[in-house]
Amino acid sequence: MFVNQHHLAHLLRPDQYTSEEQYRAELRHLFAPAWHPLCTVTDLPRPGDFVSFDLLETPILIRNFDGELRAFLNVCPHRHARITGKAKGSSEKLRCQYHGWEFNKEGGTGKIPEAKAFRPWDRENSCLTAFRLETCGELVFVNIAATGPNLREWLGPLFERWAPAFGGAYRHALTWEADFPCNWKVVLENSLESYHIPLVHPKTFGDMPPEENSWHELEPTYSTYKTMVPNDFPNRSSAWMVRRMGETFTGEYWHHVRHPHITFSGLDVHKLMMCVFPTGPRTCRYRSILYTVRGTRRGPLARALGRFLRPIVVTVAKKVFNEDGALFPEIQRGLEASPHRGVIGTREERIFTFQQFVADALRGPRELPLVS
Repeated sequence: MFVNQHHLAHLLRPDQYTSEEQYRAELRHLFAPAWHPLCTVTDLPRPGDFVSFDLLETPILIRNFDGELRAFLNVCPHRHARITGKAKGSSEKLRCQYHGWEFNKEGGTGKIPEAKAFRPWDRENSCLTAFRLETCGELVFVNIAATGPNLREWLGPLFERWAPAFGGAYRHALTWEADFPCNWKVVLENSLESYHIPLVHPKTFGDMPPEENSWHELEPTYSTYKTMVPNDFPNRSSAWMVRRMGETFTGEYWHHVRHPHITFSGLDVHKLMMCVFPTGPRTCRYRSILYTVRGTRRGPLARALGRFLRPIVVTVAKKVFNEDGALFPEIQRGLEASPHRGVIGTREERIFTFQQFVADALRGPRELPLVS
């Protein structure tokens, strides 16, 4: 059931989806303290494997050091070059591509070509900048803030809900991302309501669930939506396959958001983590990490069902992603011309909770008073 039985105020003005000042304040107060899911442990299976990202205008490098994952600023302290420009790869040593400085898992220097040229050695200013890294299941999270809550504290009860979904009975199927010409909040808010389903997802989702089959949980830092899937042929088929793979079929669909930018959705056949990163006032990057059920039962039938389901789930997930993505530029263009404040219906009440989080983070002594 919905928590509210009346419409709610739209707390953010249209200009707060376009302003450079707003964007900078959000980077500082919403995103810098947050934890960010960037990859999975399966992306870095061997010592020397690495991946790199541009996160909030910050180049990030994650590397496997003999089974231990570490995250660093992807910038050499020598002459400021990015250590690597590759999105992923493997190397025996963590070595800067420019002059060959090498670094260990602590970020300290190893071999330095012609080291005598740098005497006396300034060890304190010759280390890589390290970032905090933790995992939830097989998901790898990075935090660029030096202090703050650990990942379990930051996620709160969502940590225990998410950890079993990524690994164990579920296997990494695909990671993909796309850039969109819209403010990041457009993407996040779209994920928080089912009101758009009939027009945007008529074949993938169909009708929006009625209120009596919709449960909302609203908390200051996160919100949850749950519904039961219909007892139709596709879901009965899914139930048969999931049970043959050794898992319980619940028929439940869950959607969580951890403010400001992480969403999770899950059925018995899949678990999907999505994260939207602002890249400018009017641009963002949307990253998806999809796991599909493989089950805990071993045997040829279970393996065959896992292989059968995986491409189907991938196809549907990407279709939904593209259906939503087609609307994001239209919403942004409308925001840039809108004279309206906006209004939020009860089915969209999770958006109100999200906007309240944004408003609270930037209110008072912060740079921007968001609520007029």
